[in-house]
Amino acid sequence: MNQRGQSTVELVLLFPLMLVVIFLIFEFGRVFGSWLIVTNAAREGARVGVIEPYNTGSDGFIVARVQTAASFLNVGSQLGGCGTTGTTGIVICRSVDSTTNDSMLTVTVFYQLQTVTPISVSVPFIGSIGYPGTVQLAGTTTMRSETTQ
Repeated sequence: MNQRGQSTVELVLLFPLMLVVIFLIFEFGRVFGSWLIVTNAAREGARVGVIEPYNTGSDGFIVARVQTAASFLNVGSQLGGCGTTGTTGIVICRSVDSTTNDSMLTVTVFYQLQTVTPISVSVPFIGSIGYPGTVQLAGTTTMRSETTQ
């Protein structure tokens, strides 16, 4: 029995699936690495905010620290006060814990990551598969203030 070309046919059938798996592994690494940067930037900003004495210009120090920690991603500027959301930017919220009467600072960093390999296909018997062209990432850190205000 002649089986010439069998490995070529198998390669042609499996190659698209192997490419999809390789690209998804690559994308997962990019998304996870960017999420780590966003989370670390929020932590860095909150740390600067709780060790500095509070004054009207201290939010600028927080924003500058977040932008420095996430300089690779260009997270933008301050979006607004508590409860503000957005695609890319920094939200700084100061509050007082009702049980301990401590001043709390919450820094949230939003970043919209453009994916490199968006995939939109229709698979028979499964339906459509749509990998988004953007992924929304957010990192939030809340810390108790270490200075008297």
